[in-house]
Amino acid sequence: MKIVRVTWNDALAVAMWCKHSEPMAAQVCVTVGFLVAEDDQHVMVAATVSDDEYIAAMQIPRGMIRAMDEIA
Repeated sequence: MKIVRVTWNDALAVAMWCKHSEPMAAQVCVTVGFLVAEDDQHVMVAATVSDDEYIAAMQIPRGMIRAMDEIA
């Protein structure tokens, strides 16, 4: 199973008063893990895998992915 590093743009939620003039900053994240599934729309990366199961997975929309590199 491939181990990948995915660099992706995250969504940001703000729950406080903000000035209209305050600039927005990109929320760039890096996720490293086992590539357990992928299709045209998403990739799924898990922290832990066994022979036939995985846990602690993150599904990332492809439109948010900046780069995905195989590291092992």
